[in-house]
Formats: sequence, structure tokens, C-alpha cells
Amino acid sequence: MTDVCDVKKRIESATNALATGRPALIVSGADDQEVADVLIPAALAGPRWTAWAVRYTSGLLCAAMRSTRADELELPAMVRGNGSSTTTPAFGVGVDAVAGVGTGISATDRSRTARVLASPQTRPVDLTRPGHVLPLRTASRGVLERRNSAEAAVDLCEIAGLSPVALTATLLGDDGTLLQGTELAAFAQVHSVPAVQVQDVVHYRLHHGDGHVGRVRQTATRIVDLPDRCMRVVDFDDELTGAHHTAFIGSTTPAAAPTVYIVFECSHRDPLAPDCGCRQEFETRRTRIAAEGGIIVYLRSNPRPANQYTVQGHELAQGSISSILTHLGFTTVIVSGWPGDQHPTSARALHLTPTVRNPAYKIAASL
Repeated sequence: MTDVCDVKKRIESATNALATGRPALIVSGADDQEVADVLIPAALAGPRWTAWAVRYTSGLLCAAMRSTRADELELPAMVRGNGSSTTTPAFGVGVDAVAGVGTGISATDRSRTARVLASPQTRPVDLTRPGHVLPLRTASRGVLERRNSAEAAVDLCEIAGLSPVALTATLLGDDGTLLQGTELAAFAQVHSVPAVQVQDVVHYRLHHGDGHVGRVRQTATRIVDLPDRCMRVVDFDDELTGAHHTAFIGSTTPAAAPTVYIVFECSHRDPLAPDCGCRQEFETRRTRIAAEGGIIVYLRSNPRPANQYTVQGHELAQGSISSILTHLGFTTVIVSGWPGDQHPTSARALHLTPTVRNPAYKIAASL
């Protein structure tokens, strides 16, 4: 299982850097085939870090943005028919900013173009074509739709509270080869640049949301009268999948480390209905939490097609559960029926971390 504390630290380090306009590294690939991309938030791009990026990369600076935004700016794929790849984003037509640039190639000019691309006020007429910054058309659902460093860069900018446009380029050594392994780690340390894995961004999106909205949103709280006691019931909307989940809470407080039972809905979609197929399982769990304390997390089906995501169903469920429990204020729980476990009846300790939130969400590009 992913070490959530380490992921939290890496994401926090990267988002703190990005929120001040400093770069971060996004690493993809296995240990012996790593590829590291420099990421500068386009909204805060300036000559200093843009020149630094040109110095230590291929120099081919791309502005990664969601394909929907690229369409709004009339930045089609450079090659027709290459806009819907399942594995890589498509290059768009290169651009420069209309105003405030010279030849377009300098670090000053390219950082200006990046900021223009990041501004929500920018319209197609504010850009000239062709130019010196290449748009990268990324998937609309980010790393959860396409697990790629460009998608991770866009997602990370949004998590940091910035416009979802990222200036990126591939990190290279002085001999022109990819920096990997110990050389990559040494580079990050020497330049004090935080590094995250693409999988870190995937994990964050699954468990915490996109930085703007959380993974789940509480919609209602009510008290249900049951034969032997009243029980607090909290309903949640899953902002990622569109599903509606419910937590049934016994005599439990966040200070304790309660047992959490996971129950998946059956076709009746109501565990309290007399003819519900999961009623027996639910009643067994309910009786136990009434006597001993604890929580039942009742997960309903994902109404959206599973092929919209690069993650498996049990990963989507794991993110929903941890987000619900975090929202309720719990930090440590014992989970019975954790999705994806080889032994579904076994229990495991789950340590939860609060969602990273940048208070300066949606920092506007400084033009």
C-alpha cells in the first residue's frame, strides 16, 4: 500500500514551491528508465526560472493544458488525428503572446507567453501562430484518465491553487542524456527542487481531490431510528465518479481508532429496505457497531463508465473510503473489507492524512 505520509510530504513540498513560482520535478518510469520533467507553473512563470529550465533541459518548452482549454484558445493538435491518444498528450500549434514579446524565443518572451496561456482572460486573438511555446493537449480528467507526466503537471498546478497550465521540459544532463537514479537525486538536492512521482499525483487525486474540490462532498446528515438505538447517518457525493455514498456511525469519536466495515450496495441500493440483498450483512455490522462502536461505509456503484479512468475499481473505492473518513475527522481506523485486499475479511490499520489545501487557490497569472 502506498505510504500516505510520504506522498503527503512530497505533494506538499511540490505545491509549496509552485505556489511561489519555483519549479518542481515530475518523475515517471521505472528506476532504470526514469524520465524527469521540469515543471514551472505557467501562471507565475518568470525569466529567471524559465532560463533555468532552458539551461537544464532539452530547451523545448511546452505549455501543458487540458484539451478543453486548448480548444477554447483555438490550439488544435499539430498533426490531425493525433488529439485522442490513449498514452500521450498531443502537441498543439506553437504560439507566442501577441503583446509584450520580441522575437518570442528569449526566456523573458517565453515566460510572458506562458503567463498569457495561463490567464483565464486570454482569448485566441491574444496569441500568434506559429510561435516558440508548444501547447500540450492533456486529458480532461488528468492523471486519472491518462497517467502521463504532462497530465500530472497540470493536475499539480491546480492542486497548488494555480491555473491548470504548466510550463514543462525534459531534464537532461550536460552530456544530453536523461538524468536518472543517483544523478537525478543529486540534481534535485543541489538545486533544492522538490520531486514527485506521477503515481503520487494519482494517489492524491484519488484520495483528496483536485485541490479545488475534495474527493467527496458531504450532502446531508440525519438521525435514523433503528430497533435498538439511533444512529447518525452522513451522505456524501463522490465528486470524481458521481456516486452517492453513506456512512453509518455508531458510538464512535475521532479520538478513537474505530473499526470501519465496508459494505457495497446490491441491486436494491438501500441496505435498510426489507428485500435488500445486502440487508443481512448490513444488519450484522450495524448490530456490532451499536454494541461496540464503529462505522459502516456503504459504497454505491459508480454511475460513470469505468473505462474513463486509468485506475481500477478498487482504487476508486479506496479513495472514496479514505476521503469520507478524513472528512469525518478520523486519523486512524481499523478497516474490515478494504477493497482490493486478497483476504477481504481481514482487517488492516489505515492512517489518514488531511487534504492539502493552498489558501491562495486560483492565483491569477501576473501579466
